Amino acid sequence: MTRGSNSKIIRYESNLEKRVLLVLLARRDIVDVREQIEPISYVDEDGAKRRHWFDFLALRSDGLRALIPVKTEDWARRHDLAGLCARIARYVPRSIADVVVPMTERDAPRDLVRDAELFHCVRDDDRPDHDRIVFEIASSLQGTTTVACLVEASGLGGDGFRAVARLIHAGTLRVLSCISIDYASRVSLVANEGRVS
Repeated sequence: MTRGSNSKIIRYESNLEKRVLLVLLARRDIVDVREQIEPISYVDEDGAKRRHWFDFLALRSDGLRALIPVKTEDWARRHDLAGLCARIARYVPRSIADVVVPMTERDAPRDLVRDAELFHCVRDDDRPDHDRIVFEIASSLQGTTTVACLVEASGLGGDGFRAVARLIHAGTLRVLSCISIDYASRVSLVANEGRVS
């Protein structure tokens, strides 16, 4: 999987890791993700020296670096992943990361992953003219509208849908529901929120 203008390959070892990676890459506050970084040495509760390999290292726009282990919810519960992460966090050099943040399938639900896949597909389209057309239409509206109405008004067909998705991902448009983005999704222009006519 790759990301952005400085595309690089980011590898994952399971479907769950792929889902979590897609969600991380779709977050506007995450500026970089690395996989399979060097292992962290720590001492377990019995005093034995151990090493742990984290699945990802995520860098946020505020500079915070998070080591991320990805496990199933069942595994996390059975093996006290939260406790393990708290223990390991005490041994993480600050030159590597600031926090340890465990993630499971609860952090990558189906609708969030579907939207993340959409953002991943459309982000490199390089069609600012399409984005501008949809933005101008959305800017002229009061309140909310549907993705379908924006697409129809743009006259761009599927390219209009892709432009709407890019504007949502950029934070220009906001989706007003918890379900996956589709033509029926209601959206509003973030700049218009809270504005009284």
